[in-house]
Amino acid sequence: MWFPSTWEWQWILDRKIAQGTQNIRYGAAMAREQALRAILTGAALAAQAQADGIQGLGTGEMGIGNTTTSSAVASVLLQAPVEDMTGRGAGLSSEGLKRKIQAIKKGIEVNQPDPQDPIDVLRKVGGFDIAALAGLCLGGALNRIPVLMDGFISGVAALIAVR
Repeated sequence: MWFPSTWEWQWILDRKIAQGTQNIRYGAAMAREQALRAILTGAALAAQAQADGIQGLGTGEMGIGNTTTSSAVASVLLQAPVEDMTGRGAGLSSEGLKRKIQAIKKGIEVNQPDPQDPIDVLRKVGGFDIAALAGLCLGGALNRIPVLMDGFISGVAALIAVR
């Protein structure tokens, strides 16, 4: 059986903002202060990487259900139909995809995020993962470290950072 060494454990960082975001079908995912704290957390990680001599950063994601908030953010910021921004994620059935699209539409309707204010969009229909990745992109730019992105969620985070 494999057990991580002490050195390997040092790379697990606890930067929890809250136990999770709220359900966007009923209200905002997070408070504005929480969104800003998550962005600053990502930016601080990029600054620490620069201080440690790291010359490049990479982002990616893995999980179940984390493309829902990314689809919502992308739909609002790009002012594109939810159906065009939403995919099956981790192999969702056709019926599941319909439910996902309806949940995103409901979240946008309930929260009315302002497409001209990326923080408002992020806090109302986004997630802590997107916020921290957006901060990492901003921190990479500020510290002149290239950021290589992989995946939909990382792309949406970069869109937040650019906006």
